[in-house]
Amino acid sequence: MPSSGCGKAGTPPSGMQMIDVDGTQRQYIVKIPSNYDANMPYRLVFAWHGLGGTAMQIASNYYGLVTRSANSAIFIAGQGLPGTGQQSALATWTIANDSDVVFTRKMLEWAKTTYCIDEKRVFSIGMSAGGMMSNIVACELGDSFRAMVAMSGGGPKGYATKPCTGQLAVWISHGNKDDNVPFSYGKTSRDYWTKANHCGTETVPVMPGSCLEYQGCDAGFPVQFCEFDGGHMVPSFASEAAWNFFVRF
Repeated sequence: MPSSGCGKAGTPPSGMQMIDVDGTQRQYIVKIPSNYDANMPYRLVFAWHGLGGTAMQIASNYYGLVTRSANSAIFIAGQGLPGTGQQSALATWTIANDSDVVFTRKMLEWAKTTYCIDEKRVFSIGMSAGGMMSNIVACELGDSFRAMVAMSGGGPKGYATKPCTGQLAVWISHGNKDDNVPFSYGKTSRDYWTKANHCGTETVPVMPGSCLEYQGCDAGFPVQFCEFDGGHMVPSFASEAAWNFFVRF
C-alpha cells in the first residue's frame, strides 16, 4: 500500500529530525536508502534504544539491519525522554501514559507523507527498555505495524496503557541468565502473543539461533521465541533472524 509520500519531488530529509508532541519537541533520526527512489514503496523500521541509551547509538547500525536491508528499507530511531525517580538522568520510554505512543504515531504519519512507504510493511525492533517499547507499540498500534521484534524486554501486559488493537507477527528473544530483565518476562510476553495470535503449543526449530516457531497461529501472524544461554544482551543471531522474520511480510 503506497503512502501519500510516493512520487513526491525533491530530496527527502535524513538525519536528525524534530517533531512536536503535545508541546514537547521530540528528536528522532532517519536513515534512508542511498539510492532512494520516490516511486518505490519501502519498508519502514522503527528501532528503540534501551534505558540510558540514545537514538544516535541505535542509528549507528539499527541493530545490524541497515546492511541486511540492502537499501530496501527506511529506518527511524526515536529518542526517549528522562525517566523518573532513580532513572531521572536516563533516557527511556514511559509506561505511565501514552506520550511515547503519540510520539510514534506522529513519526509514522510524518514518514508516510514525507517518504514513499509501504503502509503494510511497518516494523518495530528494540532491546531491553526498547523491547518493552516495541511491545507497547505492537499492542497499541498493532493496526499500523506488521511485525515486531523484542529482545530482553517485557510486556505488553503491565506496560501498555490501552487495549491492544489489530494483529501482528512477533519475534522475541531472551537470555535465560538475564539478571536485568528476568527471563520470566520474556516467557510472559511470549505467552501473551501466542494467545493473541491463537497459536497452538507445538513448535518447530527455526534458524539461525535457538528459535522456536509456534504452530497453528493465525495465518500470516507467526510467533517465534528464542531462548538463548546468556544474559541481558542482543544475541549474536538477532540481526539475521530479525531481518529474516521481517522480510517474510
